Amino acid sequence: TIFRSLVLVSVAWSQGSRASDIPPLTCSLDGEDKGALDPQLKEMKFDLGLGDGEETFLAYVQPNVTAFYNGEPPAHKPVVPKHNGLAGVFVNMGNQPLSVFWEPYRGGTGSLIDHLAPFGAGGTASFPGHLFYLTPRHDPNNILIRFTVGKAPDNLHVYDPYHVEGDEAKTESNLAVLSEQDRANYMLMRKTYLFGLEYKKFTGRSYLVNYPRARPSHHMWRAEYFGQEHWVTTRETHFAELPPPHERLRINPNPKKRILKDSDPRLLSDYRTGEPILNMTLKVLSCAPRVFEIKNFLSQVEVDHILDLAASEKLALSTTGMGDDDVETNTRRTRTSYNSWVERERSPIVDAIYRRSADLLRIDEALLRKRDAHENPELETKNTIAESLQLVHYDPDQEYTAHHDFGYSDLEKEDQSQRFATLLFYLNEGMVGGSTSFPRWLNAETFEELRVIPETGKAVLFYSQLPDGNMDDLSQHQANKVLRGEKWLINLWVWSPLYS
Repeated sequence: TIFRSLVLVSVAWSQGSRASDIPPLTCSLDGEDKGALDPQLKEMKFDLGLGDGEETFLAYVQPNVTAFYNGEPPAHKPVVPKHNGLAGVFVNMGNQPLSVFWEPYRGGTGSLIDHLAPFGAGGTASFPGHLFYLTPRHDPNNILIRFTVGKAPDNLHVYDPYHVEGDEAKTESNLAVLSEQDRANYMLMRKTYLFGLEYKKFTGRSYLVNYPRARPSHHMWRAEYFGQEHWVTTRETHFAELPPPHERLRINPNPKKRILKDSDPRLLSDYRTGEPILNMTLKVLSCAPRVFEIKNFLSQVEVDHILDLAASEKLALSTTGMGDDDVETNTRRTRTSYNSWVERERSPIVDAIYRRSADLLRIDEALLRKRDAHENPELETKNTIAESLQLVHYDPDQEYTAHHDFGYSDLEKEDQSQRFATLLFYLNEGMVGGSTSFPRWLNAETFEELRVIPETGKAVLFYSQLPDGNMDDLSQHQANKVLRGEKWLINLWVWSPLYS
């Protein structure tokens, strides 16, 4: 079974052990400066000409692909991937709500893709040459502007109804109709636009958030070269035996009842392996985007428990949009799986998976649940920063085409909370097809996608954010079509700085 094949820290242990006998949690980063910045954060100086003078920003500069090989690379330039998709991003710098339509050909019937709030942004996975247009939210026949998506990094499309290039007087006349607040919002959007131009020159990427956005508030594992390994330990060891039904009931959501000290036994420890610590190894599969695999993250007992929960759930057709019926209808062509949701409080085993995930991510587990007043007082909310586990099922011919897990922030959301990390947990294997792929991973060998083959109990971690706070366009990924058999998985989304 899976749990017997794990690399465990071999320390004798019993529930009666003294606190001084408890082996410390360790990590491959022990001894390093916890506050050290990513070495690829480089100082970028700029003056946007808005009266703020020279400013400084730490921008993430992607290393040369040769560094990813930790030795002699097969080539000195990245291969152009076969998949040339990218994030198509649309920015509304006006004070009226707009809608985004995809146009199959110039003059063809448009399909609603997204809605843009005043001084807001939205987007979708797209390809160079795709046609889009914007309309007022309640007047879909009034086309305000058309866009043709370019090649990366030219994927940011801005609608500015006020600025007239080279004519300050006309620009000022247009802005005069705005309220004081709307004008202030416009200037913030204008600053983001001008900063984005400087950022693209400095990094070669589009800036997909509002300037300035803070760096991620959580730890990010580095992916410096293919095959690089990190390890971290956890007290949330594997379940080796399924507890009886009366032990698997919902757990008390009261935060005070959720706190476990290092000296406390883990929940239902009698049904676990008996070892005090589990060693989790992360192996780098991709450096850009950062993708890691963690084999044997779940035991077979835990997998079976999740599948038992699935049998009691009513799965619904998976969606990708914003709750708008027209948008949902249009996006079902890209996602054809079925899904449901499993709360952390559903059972002690599910709770243990969250705690183990927190240790893997090097995040306080309290952040992944509702907290008491004294826990993490620096945060403005006591809500979780993690979503419920998403349980997903794919039958033959079902898939989820290339997409991103992040969204786009409106100007009113000052913290610009976004999905930070995705953890995938595979619940079965042996299907034909059904791999998780990263079609735009940077490498010097092949233009084919990076494929991760499902293995029961294996986890995959990847980040949607870059170390400088920008979104990672290369994190685009897809669930390839299942050709024969079926595919089960759960995924956990963790946000930064908060769950919005």
